[in-house]
Amino acid sequence: MDSKQAQAQRYAQAVYEAMLEQWQSALNEVQAVLSKDQALYASLTDGSKDFNERLKALEAALPKKGFPVEIKNLLSLLLQNGNLELLSDVSAALGRIVSGQQAPTKAEVTSAAELSEQEKDALRQSLAKQFGAGLTFSFHVDPALMGGLRVRVGDSLIDTSVASRLSALRESLASAVR
Repeated sequence: MDSKQAQAQRYAQAVYEAMLEQWQSALNEVQAVLSKDQALYASLTDGSKDFNERLKALEAALPKKGFPVEIKNLLSLLLQNGNLELLSDVSAALGRIVSGQQAPTKAEVTSAAELSEQEKDALRQSLAKQFGAGLTFSFHVDPALMGGLRVRVGDSLIDTSVASRLSALRESLASAVR
């Protein structure tokens, strides 16, 4: 990268970080207002009330000067979709983006029978080696698997269940008969 491109990249990075910090700061400000005024929060999240009334109440609680219109639009969208409780999650996600961190990846393990703690620990270690540290695990039992495991990590699926093997065999035999 030549020096002009490197300079442009640094300026763009600075603008990006400043915008994210502005958003996070504004969202934290809104969170503080809603945390202090529980009656306002209850009124805003009451789905039986008219949306326009709730929107006016939210706008009245926001700072009058210098509050970014894009954040007002986001708050309006959250309010309209009944997702105002996600405000702290959005703010936390912005914090992770600014700091360059990733959200923890979920690893969902489904087995035909309950796994022992030793088996769970072995799976945790194996999956951490394969997919990296920072996985959050959940373990479930589904007797329909008949044996084996079904592991979903992010977008990846590892299915060693007897049920999926039987299904693959059924497909293979059906295609051979045709």
